[in-house]
Amino acid sequence: MAEDKAGILRRIYLFSGLTEEDLAALARLALHRDFPKDAIIFWEGREAAGFFILLAGQVKLMKSSPDGKEYILRLVGPGETFGEAAVLAEDVYPATAVALSDSRTLYFPKGPFLALLTSSPRLARNMLATMSRLLYHLTRQLEDLSLKEVSARLARFILEKCREIHGEVAPDLVIELNISKTHLASYLGTISETLSRTLTRLKALGVISEEKGRITIKDPHLLENIARGVKI
Repeated sequence: MAEDKAGILRRIYLFSGLTEEDLAALARLALHRDFPKDAIIFWEGREAAGFFILLAGQVKLMKSSPDGKEYILRLVGPGETFGEAAVLAEDVYPATAVALSDSRTLYFPKGPFLALLTSSPRLARNMLATMSRLLYHLTRQLEDLSLKEVSARLARFILEKCREIHGEVAPDLVIELNISKTHLASYLGTISETLSRTLTRLKALGVISEEKGRITIKDPHLLENIARGVKI
């Protein structure tokens, strides 16, 4: 089982370039944890006892306002880590993690992981790089929510998803949303009705086509302009 875990860890950005010895040590402390759809993986404000790698499924990191409104800070896909910032800071979890579908994870307990971190300079550098990527993501998200209209936020989401899946953006490439429009609206800082109107507008402009959660890119150049906030 440890060898299987090491093979998984070798493909994770956080652990890239680690020695086989470090990978074997990580594999020994990693625990398999499965969560059914809608399960709470951890709660905002609870002590961060460890962090996770998502192997399969999808997870949302969210906060709730006093009036019960939900704000999705991040959507986590397979191969991504979550909860690591709180572990590194030895603090509480800053958001609640919820499984959007049946999800498989590897869990790393805080104590053993931090002990390994102190003995592996490469792992420490990778951890800093991962924190920088998370900060960049949150900074761009804050910029979008503060300065850009919903159409620009949606266009950027589609572009990033396309690059993630296909490695490029080109006509007739297809992406599967794999997320409800309610959750996508929350992630984009809007409501379902506004998201639906925005999708309809992008389709009317000939930028995309969309059917049952499958989005086909028709005009990448125009989509890029909309993502930059160019008025169309």
